[in-house]
Amino acid sequence: MSSLKVVIVDDEFLIRNYLKRRVCWEELGMEIAGEASSAREALDLIDQIIPDIIFTDICMPFMDGIEFSKAVVEKFPHIKIVIITGHDEFDYVKRSIKLGISDFLLKPVNPEEIRKVALELKSKIEMERTHIKEYEKLKQRLDESLPYMQEKFLNEILLGELDQHEIVDKMAYFKIIMNEQSDVFQTAVVEVSDSVGGPHDREEELILLAMKCSDLIRQVLKEDLFVHVFFDNSRKIVILSNNESLDLTDCCETIKALLINRCKCFVSIGIGNKIHGLKNIKVTYREACDALNYKVVIGKNQVVNYNDITYNSDQSWRGIPNKGEKLDFFIKTGMKYKAIELIDELFSESCFNLSITIENLRLEAFDIISTCMRVLLEFKIDTSSLWGKNTKPYEDVFRMDNLLEMKDYLKSLLEKVINKIHSFNERKANILIVQIQEYIEQNMHDSNLSLSTIAKEFYVSPSHLCRLFKQETKQTVVEYITRQRMEYAKKILKETNLKVYQIGEMVGINDPNYFSTIFKKFTGLSVNEFRKKVE
Repeated sequence: MSSLKVVIVDDEFLIRNYLKRRVCWEELGMEIAGEASSAREALDLIDQIIPDIIFTDICMPFMDGIEFSKAVVEKFPHIKIVIITGHDEFDYVKRSIKLGISDFLLKPVNPEEIRKVALELKSKIEMERTHIKEYEKLKQRLDESLPYMQEKFLNEILLGELDQHEIVDKMAYFKIIMNEQSDVFQTAVVEVSDSVGGPHDREEELILLAMKCSDLIRQVLKEDLFVHVFFDNSRKIVILSNNESLDLTDCCETIKALLINRCKCFVSIGIGNKIHGLKNIKVTYREACDALNYKVVIGKNQVVNYNDITYNSDQSWRGIPNKGEKLDFFIKTGMKYKAIELIDELFSESCFNLSITIENLRLEAFDIISTCMRVLLEFKIDTSSLWGKNTKPYEDVFRMDNLLEMKDYLKSLLEKVINKIHSFNERKANILIVQIQEYIEQNMHDSNLSLSTIAKEFYVSPSHLCRLFKQETKQTVVEYITRQRMEYAKKILKETNLKVYQIGEMVGINDPNYFSTIFKKFTGLSVNEFRKKVE
């Protein structure tokens, strides 16, 4: 690979000179292709040079490094940009990474940091160039592909659309080699999906991935003339074997490991039984598809034989009666274990049958998510505080393609929601208790102040208030009222010469004898004894 071109942009000559001279760019496989003292000058220079990497300061006159970077990325998205910034702008730069800035260095920079960033960017550039080359090669391969008519013919066999004579005649025409000494056939169906997700889920990328995997499978089986690899009508890879001695299960385990390692993708393989006769290839293919569909239960990266799968004989999706109401109740009451039990029951492997698809499971999951969202809205809880602004549960579920992954995800989601509701209720209870305590302090002179009057004032039941108050303060409402009244009475006794009945009325106890009794019980002293002690 030729040297990568580097451009330095900084309004200070000493900084530009430092960056040029303190790093041996040639050793890194790079060259300083140009430098500029301003962003405007740099834009003209970049149009001429089209560098691979730009090191730019963030603070420059007329146009700062962020605006400059935005202009560059819009025109040349492949160029890697490194922002050099002082401590004060550090947070600002981090927020600007979304513009396409590849990295940033904090001043003062040292040569080793520059070298490290440069080498990392070089590695990224090399990977991108390799990917582009592979992409172009695979795209050309896509245009060529397997001969269309040959693949179409093999799919007609899989679907049982041809009779015996048609199959034999067309096999000769399409030069498809079969074993004349054996009429035993067996099929395997391979499904691959990108393990990275995101933009790689584009249809073209998935087709290219499948083509790459099919090429690798052909390499594994290239010595066996009686094994054919092709795509079915749903773009799954089909392995059709006419080699009776081939252990297709062992072979598929090897293929699975190879694809996972080389393509970094998810692999699911279903294998049908061995059958006799060309006309019955459709049977082993259908069995392989049923075995492959079992990935909905056991997850990805599995090889499944048709004889190993177990389905519920009930061909209907049973669901759970009043599922939404039950889940709503479990969430609001904090019954986490009950909510988890409901998910386990709903997504039990035993409920799976041939008629159930991943779409059925997704719809059930969407209902659960909707219930969670509805409860959160009832409590006026911002959902972004629970799973972040960039996380979208519906999209997460839509990307899932098996029961186990979906079940684990929903359990985790429910735990988060229930914990959030619990925290919300705790904060709400704490606020209520503080308000009640303030109310008691302001109304302790009222002789009618009691548990029932306070409950009525705050629109809660006396039993709930009693339980909540005890939970938060470790004392009953009556105990708290009495304590506040006695503390205030002590204060009055210390500061005034009022009589006992007057003090009693001020703290809401109109009976002087009862006041004296309560006061002595609370302080251990009679009113007169307390007065003498504090005088």
